[in-house]
Amino acid sequence: MILIRKTSMITNLSSILLISTLFILSSAVFFGCETDDAPVKIQDSGTLIVLNKSGYTAMIIDMATREVLAVLETGIAPHEAEISPDGLIAVASDYGEYEGPPGHTLTVINLLTNEVDRVIDLGEYTRPHGLAWFDDGEHLAITAEGQQSLIVMNMTTDEIVKVIPTNQERSHIVHLSSDNRKAFVANIDYGTMSVIDLEAEEVIALVETGAGAEGIAISPDETELWITNRYEDTVSIVSLDDYEVLDTIPAGSFPIRANFTPDGNHVLVANMQDGTVSVFDAATRAKVNQIDLEPYNDLNAMPVGMLIIPGNRILVAGTQTDRLYMIDLDTFEIIDHIPTGAEPDGMAFTDVL
Repeated sequence: MILIRKTSMITNLSSILLISTLFILSSAVFFGCETDDAPVKIQDSGTLIVLNKSGYTAMIIDMATREVLAVLETGIAPHEAEISPDGLIAVASDYGEYEGPPGHTLTVINLLTNEVDRVIDLGEYTRPHGLAWFDDGEHLAITAEGQQSLIVMNMTTDEIVKVIPTNQERSHIVHLSSDNRKAFVANIDYGTMSVIDLEAEEVIALVETGAGAEGIAISPDETELWITNRYEDTVSIVSLDDYEVLDTIPAGSFPIRANFTPDGNHVLVANMQDGTVSVFDAATRAKVNQIDLEPYNDLNAMPVGMLIIPGNRILVAGTQTDRLYMIDLDTFEIIDHIPTGAEPDGMAFTDVL
């Protein structure tokens, strides 16, 4: 009896310790105290495309289940991805390695079959990077760094229908105005932004912002454009009425991408070299938060690509941790992680299918 009682006491003690441990862990999740790999469960739908630059692949993820539906080969070092307005195809810009031959192709993915539909050879136009669909779902704007140009391609015929010189080195990111009449192109090496009239096919303004001009964010009301100057660790705010620089403010180390929140109240900036995301009040331009993407260790996630998704959230690509960080745009807290391939960067999302 004594031996049985001693064994029972040990068993009971172990049970108590186990229950206590489970209670602490479950409480941490319940009350929102996130551990590194214990994210809050998110109910989702839609399809996410993630480009893995070092893996030369495009990953297709079902956001409802987090199932990887396909991992498809792309050209060398794909950088940016865009999904057509009808949600049927995704396009990846095959940039090429920095120290290797320049890329000159686009990889087109059929999202009904989750297969590569075709590869478009851009010929003389090299280092394609920034992509932006026109609302007609037929035309695509593409920056061609090698030729200091913005090209417009008819995606139904795979023909280049416009070539608009920027005459600026490393024309990198492109955004379109909501009426599709203007394009805004960041030129890294010259520290400028080109404003292009797409109907006249000419640059109508050249705005000097700062060394390493790259990431672009346009306010929902289209009154301001924020552009990151990665070599100066600053962000410039440009008026879209007269294309004058209204202000230049400090950011983190190597700011490389920017996004407005859907309500227009905040701007998020990915700082690649310090592994953080800065949050600015759009009205006052004051920094109100700094999110460390790896708060539990000394890793630098090296964030680059960012993408707003439904549910008032943003995904940030950790190019050195091979995962995406999901940030709640109400609390500015990391609420989920999504594993990827090698060196994720460009992303695109659709909930059409």
